[in-house]
Amino acid sequence: MQWSWIEFVVWLFYLLGMLSYWFKRAYYGIQPPNRIATGYKDWIARCWAPLLIRAFLESLIFWLMFTPGIADKLLGYLGWSSYEWVVVSVTKLPPIAAFFGHTIDSLTDMAISKIPGINNILPQMPGPLPQPAVVEAQVVEQTTKVTQLQTTTTVVPEVK
Repeated sequence: MQWSWIEFVVWLFYLLGMLSYWFKRAYYGIQPPNRIATGYKDWIARCWAPLLIRAFLESLIFWLMFTPGIADKLLGYLGWSSYEWVVVSVTKLPPIAAFFGHTIDSLTDMAISKIPGINNILPQMPGPLPQPAVVEAQVVEQTTKVTQLQTTTTVVPEVK
């Protein structure tokens, strides 16, 4: 098998599309209200395993699209023979490959977390960090008269 520059560029754009979804997830992962990390480095440290496993599985799917006789036969089996042009477009046009990388990563992200059975086998993205909880307590004299409100902030431990 001989590689061409267009295949290299298509793979590069595919990976950039996948990374664009990772950056989107990272942005929302470090922003309130459901932060899973304190910053981008912390996000990578907490999420590297699910991201790399997803990238491996998605790259296998993308690789199969370059293998003659697999993607087109699968489309024919599903009755979608008229969509063979999609396989040609994804494997020849870099912008379409980038869109495919972004889309397949977002679909895999959702599928891995939602499909029963798969979500028990593959590692999941981490849950939110413990959130500070504001507790107001009344300081009461014996005559049940409120003398002051006391506000404290505490971190509620993560429920497992």
